[in-house]
Amino acid sequence: MLNNIKSFGFNVIPENRQRTAEATVNTVESAISGLWEPILGYLKENENVFSGEVLSEIDRINNQTMRLGMTLNADNQKTTINYES
Repeated sequence: MLNNIKSFGFNVIPENRQRTAEATVNTVESAISGLWEPILGYLKENENVFSGEVLSEIDRINNQTMRLGMTLNADNQKTTINYES
């Protein structure tokens, strides 16, 4: 009679092993995606900064400002004082 006694856990077989495996995979995927979602969202939101688009836009605006300043100051002649004459 003692030969038929098995410890609990070894004789318990899940009804659907596939469902248990899928639940485990889903749990792991959700845990990993929960960690990476904020980082990936930040990178996607600020993609133009990392791709260099913002730098090129700043350069373009600086060039426009310089040209506008040169155009506006073209009429203003600067006079210098020559003390040697």
